[in-house]
Amino acid sequence: MLSMLCGAAATSWAHATGMVEASQVRYVGATAAVAVQDHKNISDLMLLASWIAALATVVVFFGVRISGVSLLARLVSLAAGVFLLWSMQATLHTGSELTHTYFFGPNAPKPLLGTEEVVRLRLK
Repeated sequence: MLSMLCGAAATSWAHATGMVEASQVRYVGATAAVAVQDHKNISDLMLLASWIAALATVVVFFGVRISGVSLLARLVSLAAGVFLLWSMQATLHTGSELTHTYFFGPNAPKPLLGTEEVVRLRLK
């Protein structure tokens, strides 16, 4: 239970850090802006799944004596955990795509000036 809560807290921290970093970017290429939005959308789902899994695990831990609640919480925890694994992989994939395809991010090499059309980055 504690590891699920720590994982959800770490996911919240990573999501918040990404939002701060994205808010500091002023201009990116049009295709990179779409990829950034995709990365943000999937990370939103990962954040939601991590908290659902963590809360369901807490309910399982404290509701073990209530059979119906415990069974439902276990099923929710299992489903959220499977979805969390998928969303973590998808977030990693989109983040890697940003770095290696669009040269976006703190560790990515920067393209030469004037080689890419620029648009203002707006996350929805």
